[in-house]
Amino acid sequence: MSDGYREEGESLFEWPLTREAVGMTPGDLLDELYEAITELNRNRQWPLTILPPRLGQVVIDRSARSISAVCLWKRKPVKEEE
Repeated sequence: MSDGYREEGESLFEWPLTREAVGMTPGDLLDELYEAITELNRNRQWPLTILPPRLGQVVIDRSARSISAVCLWKRKPVKEEE
């Protein structure tokens, strides 16, 4: 669309926990989560900008070896090729 509209929404995102991460403290896992989100936001191939999750929106499931979070997101602008 030419008016600058970019799709936005809220979704559940899930990341696997590495063997080392399973033993981390919740604070360290949150730090890792924020770092992963920052890396995705910097990645030009990843189509979304993800906002960090709100308090209470993160679930650490050590038995399933995953961390999941409900996050707001907005589609990154598409750069037109010249």
